[in-house]
Amino acid sequence: MPRALLVAFALCWCLAPVQAQRITIRQAPPAGVDSTLVARFQLADTYLRGGLYDRAITLFEDLYAHSPETYAFFDKLKEAYENVKRYDDAVALVDARLAQHDGDPTALMTEKARLLYLKGDEQAAFDLWEAALDGSGALENTYRLVYSSMLQVRLLDRAIAVLERGRRALGQPTLYQPDLAYLYSLMGRHEQAMDEYLGLLALNERQLSYVRNRLNRTLEQEGALEASIAAAERGVRKAPLNRSYRELLAWLYMEARQYAKALDAYRAIDRLEKENGRVLFDFAQRAAAAAAYDVALEAFDEVLNRYPDAPVAAEAQFGLAVMHELWAEKTRERLFDDRGARLTAPHYDAALAAYRSFLQRYENHAYYPEALRRIGRLQQDVFFNLGEADATLNEVAQRYPNSQAALQARFDLGRIALVRGSLEEARLIFGRLVEQLRLGELAEQARYEQALIHFYRGEFDAARTLVSALDENTSTDVANDAIELKVLLVENKGPDSLNTPLRRYAEAALLHRQRHETAVVERMDALLRDFGQHPIADDARFLRATALREAGDARQALAAFGEIPLIHPQSYLVDRSLFQAAEIQEQDLQDKEAALATYTRLLTEYPGSLLVPEVRLRIRTLRGDTS
Repeated sequence: MPRALLVAFALCWCLAPVQAQRITIRQAPPAGVDSTLVARFQLADTYLRGGLYDRAITLFEDLYAHSPETYAFFDKLKEAYENVKRYDDAVALVDARLAQHDGDPTALMTEKARLLYLKGDEQAAFDLWEAALDGSGALENTYRLVYSSMLQVRLLDRAIAVLERGRRALGQPTLYQPDLAYLYSLMGRHEQAMDEYLGLLALNERQLSYVRNRLNRTLEQEGALEASIAAAERGVRKAPLNRSYRELLAWLYMEARQYAKALDAYRAIDRLEKENGRVLFDFAQRAAAAAAYDVALEAFDEVLNRYPDAPVAAEAQFGLAVMHELWAEKTRERLFDDRGARLTAPHYDAALAAYRSFLQRYENHAYYPEALRRIGRLQQDVFFNLGEADATLNEVAQRYPNSQAALQARFDLGRIALVRGSLEEARLIFGRLVEQLRLGELAEQARYEQALIHFYRGEFDAARTLVSALDENTSTDVANDAIELKVLLVENKGPDSLNTPLRRYAEAALLHRQRHETAVVERMDALLRDFGQHPIADDARFLRATALREAGDARQALAAFGEIPLIHPQSYLVDRSLFQAAEIQEQDLQDKEAALATYTRLLTEYPGSLLVPEVRLRIRTLRGDTS
């Protein structure tokens, strides 16, 4: 065989690896090399990967006979034998290579032991592994080779014993920490696994990311999280100044949704490391994102009270306002009852106050335009004060014309014009945004608003043209809305040339946008009386139920959503109707048992719904097993 070919194979495969590797030669052979031989190897490997083992074996045997010293031929032939359980042939192949081998035979011995075990000759395998350990001269890598060989045949207890023996024999108690941690986890010995990870961190605190990544693979096992927390708590008590221990423990608390304990852990880190509130702020953001609002509030308040002059204080003030918005949305906080009377809305009020405090204290901060815009959005969408919202958003657009906040403010001004009924003004605002931005999510949202304006006006062909272009870009959030509007337009035209049912529905949809919920209910009642058998009936009932809920009539809304699956069992709105009904039971009526039953019904009857992930989360939350 040409020496150049041997060199080429040697570059592709390292000498005597522990595990067989499936590697394909993809580069062209060097000049002067027998390309036919390389092509035969590639063909044999293709057969092997495709499960055509007999064909692969025939070719590999021929290649091996041609050049038994080439490791690639030996290794692939052994792999092929193993795939068809020809263990005697595989063992004989290893024996032949052992006879030729003049270096350290440990790798080949452990490979032979593995094959003997697979063959069923367990005692011979154990004897050979033991011989490898006894004859090695106590090398660190010997124990690793034996352990790895045992791991491949799932002899986990023996693999653990080998590594523990290696530690003792070599007098190095910190050897094999990642390997032992992995094995302990596989065996469900999670506290011992955590002890190994803590040992890693004791040597190098920068290994924290690696440890968390490894733990992520095992924490879902039963009892793993609790055992890991117990071990980490012991580690912190023994080495209270080790920051990585505390960060790992805090992270575990977060994984267990023990947010109050996590706050204590991050509080200690912040003080011990003199972080001036940065660690607490980062925790507050994560807690808020996890809907642990009460704990997040405590963390934000501590940053603002303890570190009022620190650089992080401005971000904490802004974050506090955002958190109160999230809290209000999560609890569906309402400002007005169905009669228009002002209700107590502590979190929306707190959000508005926090944003205003930010504006007073941090006039030159980069977040200032966004805080001002968010005030305008609250005035517009929550407090329903369009005059104040208009003034605030115009201030953002004029004072900070080149900011992202200004672009969003102009979009919101278009929405205000639409709510006021100034459809042409709204169309011009959205059109200018589209012309300026061309691409991006905000541009797509503006295009969708243009389509809606055509829809509200009864210009259905123009609306359909716009949404047809939008739904082609499925990477944007607005694409689903565009698809839904397109389906509505396609399925509900007629029966007359004026598209009367669709036109009346579009008028009611605009009234809903303008918060005239009573009028929406009346219009939908009339539509259902006149066109009860029209395909638009399910959409009409869904809009009617939505308006009832927005008007604060939770029980009537629950009944309205509940009848949609009964009257329109084939409608695409059935799963959403059940979800809305369950949400009313959960959030508006505080009937957890009824909500759980409705969510479970949705999960059982509509397992293919896109809402299933959220439904599963709601069920886990209601059952109290979100950890």
